Amino acid sequence: MATQIDMGDSLPNVVADELRALIVRGTLLPGEHLGQTQLADRFGRSKVPIREALKLLAAEGFLRHDHNRGYFVAPLELEEARQLYKLRRWLEAELLATAVWPTDAQIGEFRRQFDALDAMDQVSDFTNWALALENLRLALFALSPERILLREATRLWRLTDRYRSLMPRTMGESPERKLIDALAARDRDALLADYMQARAKIEGALEQVFQHGR
Repeated sequence: MATQIDMGDSLPNVVADELRALIVRGTLLPGEHLGQTQLADRFGRSKVPIREALKLLAAEGFLRHDHNRGYFVAPLELEEARQLYKLRRWLEAELLATAVWPTDAQIGEFRRQFDALDAMDQVSDFTNWALALENLRLALFALSPERILLREATRLWRLTDRYRSLMPRTMGESPERKLIDALAARDRDALLADYMQARAKIEGALEQVFQHGR
C-alpha cells in the first residue's frame, strides 16, 4: 500500500497546499506580491488562515517576507537549486543504502504505481503527475528505517518541485522503473548507481535551463 505524506488538515495547511500548488505550477510567479486581502478574496477565507499559511510557506522557503512590504514568491536561483539537489542526493542515497528489501507484494504495488505514473501526460496534467511521482517516491524511500532523513527528504522534494516545473516535461521515462527493478533483484550496487545516474541527468537538465534562459 502506498505511503501518504501527512500534511495535516487544518485550514492554514489547506490554504498553504493550495498556494504551494499555484507556485509550483507557475501560476504565481517568482517575485509576485501576495497580499492577504487579495488572497482572502481569492480563496474565500478569512485573513487569519491566510496569514498562517503565508508564514508556513515562508518557513519552507517558498516565500520571502519583507516586514514593510509583505510576502513575495521566492525567486528561482541556480545556486539555491544546486544546493537543494545536493542535499537531496546525500539524503536519498543514504535512504537507499539503508532500505529494507521489499516483499514481492510491495514490488507489485511499486510497479502498479509506476505504470499509472508512466501513463500520465506530464504536459497537460503536470499537477497530478507530480503528486503521483511524489507518492511513488515516498513509497520507495520509506523502505529505509531512517525516519528523520525521510522527513527531511520530503521537505526538500517540495522545494525542488519549483525547479522541476522549469524543466522539459518530456524527458522520457521516469527513472523510478530502474530503481524498482534493482530493489526486486536486491542489487544494492545497481540501486545506487541507477539513482546517481538519474540525479545527474536531472541536475544537468536544470543547469541547461538556467544557462539558456527560462
